[in-house]
Amino acid sequence: MITIYQKLLHSWANLAPDECAFTDRDYKFKVKILPTVEKRNSTNASRVVSSENIEWRLSTHEGQALEQLNFLLLTIINHCAARHKSIGFTFTELGTTAVICNGLKSQPQRHPAIAALDAYIQLLEF
Repeated sequence: MITIYQKLLHSWANLAPDECAFTDRDYKFKVKILPTVEKRNSTNASRVVSSENIEWRLSTHEGQALEQLNFLLLTIINHCAARHKSIGFTFTELGTTAVICNGLKSQPQRHPAIAALDAYIQLLEF
């Protein structure tokens, strides 16, 4: 899961550097804060998102990991809305899948935010 999440964040930073940027650590990324997701005084504000130990942090219900993933989920939903693209989710025993535009489907993931990011990367590549 760590590898998948880190790879998806890396792809996002490559495909849309104005939305997600690299940092000096290969497991940390700066995601631009959208005003529709979180109010900030600056239009250039960003939040650091880390893939480090994400599976362990989720299994122990560490608050910061859930907060980061929920922030990421809201951010991706808002990016889809800005592009007038629908996003939907399916929850099964295998995990959560996200579908954007009725065709760009993620692999089953442990958290809806990672599934949304997987499908969103496909939209950016399209």
